[in-house]
Amino acid sequence: MRLRDDRDVRWSVRRRWLPWRRKTSVPDWGPDVGDISLGDDPISAVIGIVLMILLLPVLVLALVVGLEFLLLLLLVPVWVVVRVVFGLPWTVVVRREGRVVHEEGVRGWRASSERIDVIAAELRTGRGPAVARPNR
Repeated sequence: MRLRDDRDVRWSVRRRWLPWRRKTSVPDWGPDVGDISLGDDPISAVIGIVLMILLLPVLVLALVVGLEFLLLLLLVPVWVVVRVVFGLPWTVVVRREGRVVHEEGVRGWRASSERIDVIAAELRTGRGPAVARPNR
């Protein structure tokens, strides 16, 4: 759940689906190289080869992120079943302007949903969890 408080600060209160945080993220920057071609002359071929060498780290990063995403797709259903069968708590994460400021474990899907609603209501009125309210 995303919201803004009375000071116009952005908050996010959600469940964490997996027991760990994602380690990689895809950067939203990068060069726009258009159509990569080795060209018809030697200079264009050299430029094309240099561009390929420079873009290799970006391609490797994209491969790593893609593999992590596929692993997550495989593990999410398994982890949800394990949570339900063994009664493991869901982690409720509170983020302020994108930074994690509070985490707590809550047993049960409904209980975690209710806790998310309570924390969101408290944040809207300016009375959020003490750890989520740094002094300004």
